[in-house]
Amino acid sequence: MISQKTEHGHSFTKTYDRIVRSLPTAVFVESATNPEKQIEANALWDTGASSSLIRPEIAAKLNLKPISKTLMATPSDKAVPSNVYLINLYLPSKARIIKIQALEGIPNNCDMLIGMDVIVLGDFAITNFNGQTKFSFRVPSSTEIDFCKQ
Repeated sequence: MISQKTEHGHSFTKTYDRIVRSLPTAVFVESATNPEKQIEANALWDTGASSSLIRPEIAAKLNLKPISKTLMATPSDKAVPSNVYLINLYLPSKARIIKIQALEGIPNNCDMLIGMDVIVLGDFAITNFNGQTKFSFRVPSSTEIDFCKQ
């Protein structure tokens, strides 16, 4: 993984040695109201999730207190009650995204989902050239990406 901080913000690129169907990255999570402790979490980037999601175990390890409750839509179209927590997220680029309202849930094969609430803060690109998936993200957004103009 390559990460860098520039005068325009933070970015990272992760290259996988094959074509992948999910985008896992290691991140750090902390309470936004009591940021004394950070824990590493295995996150999946999910453009199909409107909100970020953390497992109950992560909330318990950070001693998070719910700031509210909401009904969370699931892939099966069920509305499930969910706690809402206020977290800070440290991306692989060391960019700190503060005061994310993360829902509590049980995502498959990871500790948390990074949803569109975070993805829309920057530029997100995936390529699959030469049999390798390359995933790149920068925050804040700094230019337009348009493959039709190339």
